[in-house]
Amino acid sequence: MNQPPLPPDLFIFQCFAGPDAGKTIVLTPHVRLLLGTGIQSSYRLHDPYVAEQHLSLFFDGVRIQFHTVDNHYIRLNGVPAMAGEMALGIDALQLGTSLWRLSKPTPSTTSENQFTEPFQRFSNFAGIDQLDRDFSLKAIFSRIGEKRTDDDIENAFTVGTRETTPPLSKIAANWPQPWLFARMASASLLIFWGLYIGAAQFNNIIVIPGLLFVGAFAVPFACLIFFWEMNAPQNVSLYQTVKLLFMGGILSILISLLFFSNVSFLSSWLGASSAGIVEETGKLLTVLALMRNKRKYPWILNGLLFGAAVGTGFAAFESAGYAFVALLEYGSVDVALGNIVVRGILAPFGHIIWTAITAAAIWRLKRFDKFRWELLQEKSFIRLFLLVVVMHMLWNAGFDLPLLPSIFGIQFKHILLGLLGWVIVLSLIQEGLKQIKKAQKEGNSALITY
Repeated sequence: MNQPPLPPDLFIFQCFAGPDAGKTIVLTPHVRLLLGTGIQSSYRLHDPYVAEQHLSLFFDGVRIQFHTVDNHYIRLNGVPAMAGEMALGIDALQLGTSLWRLSKPTPSTTSENQFTEPFQRFSNFAGIDQLDRDFSLKAIFSRIGEKRTDDDIENAFTVGTRETTPPLSKIAANWPQPWLFARMASASLLIFWGLYIGAAQFNNIIVIPGLLFVGAFAVPFACLIFFWEMNAPQNVSLYQTVKLLFMGGILSILISLLFFSNVSFLSSWLGASSAGIVEETGKLLTVLALMRNKRKYPWILNGLLFGAAVGTGFAAFESAGYAFVALLEYGSVDVALGNIVVRGILAPFGHIIWTAITAAAIWRLKRFDKFRWELLQEKSFIRLFLLVVVMHMLWNAGFDLPLLPSIFGIQFKHILLGLLGWVIVLSLIQEGLKQIKKAQKEGNSALITY
């Protein structure tokens, strides 16, 4: 026990059996961690027998000192305990039904941790879970290439009504495999291409308004359909989604314009970056104004979809506006189309996911209860909201990362910020699926009111 402390990245607290098997926490000396299933925990677990705040850990550089919170149940080497120490590679701690141990990783594990540790730090900072080891983008998108009949597509659009919403016990709480969004994207791009031929080949200006409208909505709407398909409870109809797109898009723009007109000092001080504060606030208030009291939508995945719908409307209307301004200023359809194309490529990385994240941050706190404005004071919401605001401000800031040039007019910082945003989105989807599983175990269907 008198061995000298080693560098902190050589110590890990690892679950080797039970529901949390495979989870690994990289330990830092003299930093106290709180483990549990709640949002306030330093590292969130998913063992159903672990409390929201279950165990406090302190790593002194050699061993782990622990004590339980509120006298919750644990075992050390099979013996009930409320406080104690864990030695390296010797002791096993049972937390819920999962077994944990203090260990030093093998060289290969150390290399893996060097790669994954930045993502773990980002996840801890954002207050989100890391993606499980069995997560696979390939599996999620594996059904895109399957052949579909018109009946298949029609049936896919009918979910979300009172008659077609599955009961809680019948919800498939595993990762959905969306495919409809790809069909919508292909159809929209074909329409866009046809209108472009009409304008470019035949010099027909009549098709230009339709060209700009379809171009502005093509990619954002396809991205929204992706969020609609990822809504595993299947309790939101396409009609409700499209209604929220248009109503939310218009209302969020009006609220943002109202804010801009009353906080002009932000624009003079921050320039274009002020949109991060104004627009994210306006879009979130729009989601709350339209959906906060709809108690039949208690799921995190519902909030994610509602935010994506409002963000889609905002992004599409804004893109159409920018393209129209470019057309007036330069008198060139090609310049306007270039603007539309670039904004279309970037659409899945901006407004849509930003509003989806902030709305989901509210829904993960609200759950089955009524919305309360006090939720906006919760640290877990504030952390995600501020992160989204900062990402939006950096997106609009007039700089790019050095030595990393733009690609087809797309700055590298936009790609990086977009990828970070999708890391949060995927983590929230994973958390939403686990929320459904937990509700199925507890039988919370009676709390869902229509």
